[in-house]
Parts: sequence; structure tokens; C-alpha cells
Amino acid sequence: MDKCPSITRKRKGDKMEAFQHIRGNEDVKAYFTKVIKKNKLSHSYIFEGPYGVGKNTFALALAKYILCEAKEGNKPCNSCKSCYMTHAGTHPDLISIEKDTKVTKIETIRNNMVKEMDIKPYQSDYKVVIVKAADTITIEGQNAMLKTIEEPPSYGIIILVCENASRMLPTIKSRCIMVRFNPLTKKQLDTYLIDEPISESKREVLKKLSEGSIGKVKDILKDESFFELRDQAVNYLQRLDKADLIGVYDLVKEITEQKEEIEKILEHWLLWYRDIAIIKAVGIGDLYYSDYQQQLLDIAYKLTYNKVSQNIDCIIKALADMRQNIYSTFVIENLLLRLKERKK
Repeated sequence: MDKCPSITRKRKGDKMEAFQHIRGNEDVKAYFTKVIKKNKLSHSYIFEGPYGVGKNTFALALAKYILCEAKEGNKPCNSCKSCYMTHAGTHPDLISIEKDTKVTKIETIRNNMVKEMDIKPYQSDYKVVIVKAADTITIEGQNAMLKTIEEPPSYGIIILVCENASRMLPTIKSRCIMVRFNPLTKKQLDTYLIDEPISESKREVLKKLSEGSIGKVKDILKDESFFELRDQAVNYLQRLDKADLIGVYDLVKEITEQKEEIEKILEHWLLWYRDIAIIKAVGIGDLYYSDYQQQLLDIAYKLTYNKVSQNIDCIIKALADMRQNIYSTFVIENLLLRLKERKK
């Protein structure tokens, strides 16, 4: 594949600073440090990795550097018109494509990538297209952008951001350079969370729940009711354990009244029983509910491994039923009765 013309002005002793504000993925930073210093930036990339590990942030930082009008060695100046416009999301030569609903339609690709790449840059020497959730582009849409990726204009740079590149056509993947983004380490998450006004126990729970994703950490911290609902979900299970038949139906009514929260409650239950399964299999491990360790140990002692496994399967099925819009009262009633069954 052809390489883009030089986009950097070398100075003796320059250090790459364009991505210093991005946490984690040091190997990706090192790769682009080398690429930029050698003037070998490609026309097409796929940024693949789990949700919230910095793919979109990195793509934007790279675009900012490319479009900067007054680069300071190997970093953007952060003060020119292009840098300000990139930061504000108003740069005419930076096109960011969001998915339409559950997929990215062919019309979106044609109008925002194919046609745009046929038009020369308005302000800069380059035009950068960032396609978010690129693994949701329809097959028709992927075929529509294939020629643009195969024969890009000299000024064009395309970054396809996705969680699962296996959903993309082999012909697309073969013409792009794959860049893998990985979850952050616990140490990196510790550094990120150090200034958050939360307890140490919640900090540990956050690190486990986030699975190395700052995006997930931000989502949880933005949700003011997250930990309250998590505790409530555990409380429901504790009440279910002691409830008679009337108590079970009281719980069904109480849970189904929280229409917007039912799936979240089931997701909390799934992690709860997975922790119990881990305890039964290997003893105390890396738990999602480390702050409920004693309660988990007590339950793990009472339940057989088969019963724990059955409960996990029942919750997974209930979640699938809820997502298919099956009547929630029926789903929760059936689930609670199955969870209440005697251990087997």
C-alpha cells in the first residue's frame, strides 16, 4: 500500500508527545511514534479493541496531529486554528461517522466517506475520516467503501474503529493496517481512579467491573444509582432466599415495576452467581462482589455447583427473553421460581 506524503517536520532530539494524555496502550503509542518519525503513515487503519480502552480517543489525537498547521516537532501545537477546530469537532477536513442505529447504513458510508473522499480538503493538506463502530457497517456499506480504501486519494486517511474486526470483510481487512488496543492494567486504572472521591472498596469493585476499560469506569461513575441498584439486586436475592410463595410474588411485582432497571438487575445477578461459581471451583479469587465476600462464601457452601450453574443459565435465558421483549412479569416470575427451587 502506498504511504502518505510526509506529515511531520523533523527536528533533532524530538520526542513524541501527541499521545501522552492517553492512558495505556504503550505499544500503540510506540508504534505511531515510529511511524510518524519515519513518515510512513498509512492511508487506512483498523483500530480494534474492547469498548472504552481509548480507540476513538487515539484516533482523534492522531487526526489532530495530522491536521495541525504548526506542528511542534512530533506533537500538535494545540493552538492553531486546526487544533481548535479539531478539539471542537468543527474541522471541515475531519469527518467522524457514527452508526445510525444498530448498524451503519450504506447511505451513511456513501455520503460521509465515499463522496467526501472525492472532494479535496477544504482547509488542510489532508482529509481524515474516522468511522466509529465500523464493525456495524452493513455488508453493502463495506463493499461501497472498498474502492475508496483500495485507491485512496493522496490526501485521504481512513481510520476504522471497531470492537470486533472479524465482522468486517476480508477484503477490507487486507487493505488496512490492524492496530490492536488492549484493556488497561489494574495499575493504570489505579492511577486513573486515584482522584475519584470513592471508597477503597468501591474502587476495587470498579476495577473489576471495568475489565480494563476507562469507558466503562466513566459510564459507572456517571450513573449515580449504579451502586445503589447493585446493592438492591443483592438484597432481592437475599429476600428471595427467605421468601414464601407470597413473598416471591411480592418480589416479582417490586422488580417488574422498575421497568428501566430490570435488565441491569439481571446483569448484577449474573455476576453474583458467577462469583459463587468461582468460589466453588477455585476458592476466593478475583471477584466482582469482593465487598460481599462473606455472604458469597456462605451461599457457595449451601449450593451445589450444579445448582449454581443452573441459576446462571436461567438468568442468561431471562436476559435474552427480556431483550426480545417477552412480557417482563412472566419472565421474572419464572426466573424467581427457578432460582427458588431446591438445590440439585
